[in-house]
Amino acid sequence: MRTARRSRLIVAKGESELGEATPGRGRKATPADRATPSRSRRQRISPAGKKTAGHGWIGSAEQLYLVLQEAGDAITVVDMSGELRYANKAAAIAMGFEDSAEAVRLPREELMARFELLDAEGRPLPEEALPGRRAQREGSAPETLVRFRIRETGDERWSLVRPTLVRGADGKPQFVISAFHDVTALKATERRLTLLADAGSILGRSVDYQESLNELARMVVPDLADWCVVDVVEQESGVRRVAVAHEDPSLVALAEEVQLRWPSNIEEGATGEVLKTGEPLLVPIITEEQLTAAARDAEHEKRLRALGLGSVVILPLVARERVLGLLTLVRSDQSRAFSEDELPLFAELAARAGTAVDNSRLLHEATEAVRLRDDFLAIASHDMRTPLAAILGYVQLALRRARKTEKSGGEKLVEYLTAAENMAGRLTDLVADLMDVSLLRSGRPVALEPVELEIGQVAERVIEEHSKLAGTHHFVLDRVESVVVDADLRRLERVLDNLLSNAVKFSPGRGEIRVTVDRHGRMARIRTSDEGLGIPKADLPELFTRFRRASNVAGVRGIGLGLAGSREIVRQMGGDIEVSSQEGKGSTFTVTLPTSGQ
Repeated sequence: MRTARRSRLIVAKGESELGEATPGRGRKATPADRATPSRSRRQRISPAGKKTAGHGWIGSAEQLYLVLQEAGDAITVVDMSGELRYANKAAAIAMGFEDSAEAVRLPREELMARFELLDAEGRPLPEEALPGRRAQREGSAPETLVRFRIRETGDERWSLVRPTLVRGADGKPQFVISAFHDVTALKATERRLTLLADAGSILGRSVDYQESLNELARMVVPDLADWCVVDVVEQESGVRRVAVAHEDPSLVALAEEVQLRWPSNIEEGATGEVLKTGEPLLVPIITEEQLTAAARDAEHEKRLRALGLGSVVILPLVARERVLGLLTLVRSDQSRAFSEDELPLFAELAARAGTAVDNSRLLHEATEAVRLRDDFLAIASHDMRTPLAAILGYVQLALRRARKTEKSGGEKLVEYLTAAENMAGRLTDLVADLMDVSLLRSGRPVALEPVELEIGQVAERVIEEHSKLAGTHHFVLDRVESVVVDADLRRLERVLDNLLSNAVKFSPGRGEIRVTVDRHGRMARIRTSDEGLGIPKADLPELFTRFRRASNVAGVRGIGLGLAGSREIVRQMGGDIEVSSQEGKGSTFTVTLPTSGQ
């Protein structure tokens, strides 16, 4: 009977054999092994790759060597003294060698000196903490994420390393096989997403874009670059530098000194070109000749060299197709020169910075517009008070005389003048509302004149006035009890007048409007209820916002100031206004005020 031939792979360095890997993984093949070949042992792979039953591996060492060499993951074999005995192609490339034989020939100390070992957080990693070293000491080690940088090129790699300790036939450890699964691309994506998320958080945290850009520059250094400089284009003053960041504060001071002594025009040269074209500019290597050409004199050149300008990329800050500034990144170590592959990340970072600048400016412009509007309202309402008072005075004088006349048509004249008096009074109240809103909007309190009031009497007077004007509506006053408050009479009347005006305006003819006065704990309560249009549920949260109105009242006149001003006034008097409503069935507004003596 033909016995199965035992396959073996010789692992060696130079002329010295380290050992062999056998099918029994550390034990000798027994007679049973040889007599009863497994299914896999009964197959063979011919040089052409064809499986043939009943035979062992033809040229198995060569086939296995080829498999290991062409494997996608890096594979290394290290003996118990720490010397590298084998590395496949992927391992050689990862370590920066063109040929794995170059790596194997190097002594351990010389080989390890080529790399900077780091843990997942970027902290220095001792050689003894490597997974393979741990497997040598402890017999096994878990899969570990290792980060290393090739000192000569600056290339950085991330790998998941899984070590396996291999023992000989006598059970003694012989060597460690380590499989390296490269996750550099995955970590780069993770880093990119984290960086952009952090940048978004920083840029969205403050409405002051200068503060945000300074914080962004500090975040970029030193992970992405050794230097980060941000310039913005101001409409009136041109390009202005808003951020300069470097790990070493003394170098930041030096950069400021250089700019002060030898000022450069950012709108010219390379930066000027980026401002004009809106396209990024990459200079992978800043040459000695370029530095010399940029210097004004020998002292200037000396200072420029001290700054460490090795590689630069200049990116435009763009928003709404306008260049709003520049983001300049510089690396000092030319072994870590910027590459085209990094431009998409930098461009996205610059785009977010540009959007932040644009949003900040838009917010500033909107805030300034609101301030100007409020100033206008305050000035206009103040200036309108005098002529309105005069108009109202003349109308009232004419009305008194008209009532005394016995001439034909006097009744009609009284009617017209009464209507004019009412309208002038309402316009005066609207101007007063505008003044109060303007004061409150600017953060200034309204000058209240609180007096002791029985709110049922106040409500009765306001209802009486509205009953004369709104003849088709039915007003009902429920005075559950006498309730006294300390409040500004004129403004409380205006609040109730506004609520009843809205109830009339947004209710059908002949609808009932009910006003209830009672006490709720230590608070006086006035409720106005109508059977009108009601308010859509989605509009309720914004109902008391200035210049906001319910979405179902587009055909009804109004500017959305009354409720906003009323709530501000009531709150200043220590109370509040709330609303409950159902669209199509009416609304109830509740005014609460502290009772007298609270």
